[in-house]
Amino acid sequence: MKTPANGKSDAKTEHVVSHPSNHNPMHILEDILAHNLLIVFCGSAVSRKSREKGCYYCGPGNKFWPQFSRITGRENIIPVSLEECRIVLEYRIGLTDLNKTESGSDRSLTKSEYDTDSFIQKMLEYAPRCVVFNGKEAARHALKRREIEYGMQSEMIGESSVFVAPSTSGLSAKDWKNHGEACWGRIGEIYSEMRARRVE
Repeated sequence: MKTPANGKSDAKTEHVVSHPSNHNPMHILEDILAHNLLIVFCGSAVSRKSREKGCYYCGPGNKFWPQFSRITGRENIIPVSLEECRIVLEYRIGLTDLNKTESGSDRSLTKSEYDTDSFIQKMLEYAPRCVVFNGKEAARHALKRREIEYGMQSEMIGESSVFVAPSTSGLSAKDWKNHGEACWGRIGEIYSEMRARRVE
């Protein structure tokens, strides 16, 4: 992966405008979204630890932030607050979940609380180049089909391509062992390819 020599993002952040004013007070964590993003990562819901700390992907053993560093080439990104999570926007990356009102493992979540329609509308509005589902369960709800394979999907959400990756949750060790490194490595390649095309 090609990374800047100074370790900083080469993204043109002046064109990235997030909208925290759209935050719903009923949501556990507000979305980190903007126009002109390359990737939006979407999970099922935040973990209980993430809810407690007010920070995306901070549950025990969660591999998201190490993978974010791998994808972007930016080392030692370990946010401890929602505000610090906004660093993803510097790399044209966004974060959201389908179930914004509950926290916990996929098995503990209420199906009716998955707000798929709202998620689809947000993706149509912001139109990232690629939507990456962090885990099959989120993909099943959003794509409305039970059988999901990892990797790039045949359907799109508006103008956004769709990729399904193994969950970075510490509870998904088996899937990660079988598919994690390969799938998240491919996400890194896709991200690098998209960023290179924007520079050309």
